[in-house]
Parts: sequence; C-alpha cells; structure tokens
Amino acid sequence: TSVEKIIEKVKPKSKWIIDQQRAFELYKPFTTERNYIAGETHRYLGRQYKLVINKIEKGKTTVSIAKGLMTITTPKDNIERIVLDFYKDRAGAIFEKILESLKQKFPQFDTFETILSHKYLKKRWGSCSINGSILLNTELIKASKACIEYVVLHELCHLIHPNHSKDFYRLLEDLLPNWEKVKNRLEQSLA
Repeated sequence: TSVEKIIEKVKPKSKWIIDQQRAFELYKPFTTERNYIAGETHRYLGRQYKLVINKIEKGKTTVSIAKGLMTITTPKDNIERIVLDFYKDRAGAIFEKILESLKQKFPQFDTFETILSHKYLKKRWGSCSINGSILLNTELIKASKACIEYVVLHELCHLIHPNHSKDFYRLLEDLLPNWEKVKNRLEQSLA
C-alpha cells in the first residue's frame, strides 16, 4: 500500500490515535525492577506480600502466603525462579476454578468446549481462538479475583463474537456492567 493511501485512512482517526497513545502513557510501568530479595513486596491475587527468605541447608523448597508475608524456605539461591514457579503453579488451578465458575454463572458459554492454558505474555492479558482455546497471561495471578474474572469473561465473550465489534461489547456490558472500571483497575494495579 502506498504511503498516501495509508495517510488517507489514518488521518481521520488521528485524534483518536493520539488520545489512545496518551491514555496508554498512564499505564507505563510504575513497579520498580524486582530483585527478589527479602523485604521486597510481591503481589498475589490483588494483595501485596512482603518477601521473607529462610535459607536452609537441605530440604524441600516451600512457599507460603499468610499475614501479609510471602515466606520462602529453601536451600536454593534462585529466588526469582521460585517465585515465578509459585505463580505458575497457583495460576493453573485458580484460573480453571474461575473459568468453571463463570461458565456456571453464564450458561450461554456452557455449550462451548474450552481448553484453558496460561503462560507469561508481554503484551496482552489473554486470547481466545475460535476452537475454544483460552490463553491467559500468568501475570494475572497478581491481580484481584475480580480482575481475573473480567479477563476470563472477556475471552469467553469471544466464543460468541470473535472480534471486538459492537455486539461483543454489548454482550460484555450485559454480563459485566462495570467491566471498564475493572479493566482500568487491572491496568493500573499491574502497571
């Protein structure tokens, strides 16, 4: 396509594009780079937990969450890997539970076969293919349950409307009237 043709198509939307770019500037990362050291805070299901590291000579690595603390007891040195594996392990069960809960709550999705998986994604919270494969970003395990439910419901709506059409947003609005507030909370809490 020629540059002139691109400009012809983009120019009428230029104000909207600039507005979107400004809006996304608000979501630039506020979180400092993680060092995975004692005293640092990490999020899990929408709450902050202070990292406590108990080094042991031998034994099995454990991670526990209680009373505002994420306590890691381990003979290993790679705390980052332990935390990421903890998130990965917890995400599978929690995401599956939320998916099943939403399918029970909204029977229009119950007829669809879904396959849920998750992995660390750089640019999106989730995706859904027409065959019912839902992929979620493992990072969602850091968000509140309401935020995770929003993303799962968003992807379920794609089973009925595979694009972001007016019908898609109408369905999402019918099922979750405050979805925009929840989306904004997600974007801001995990920025």
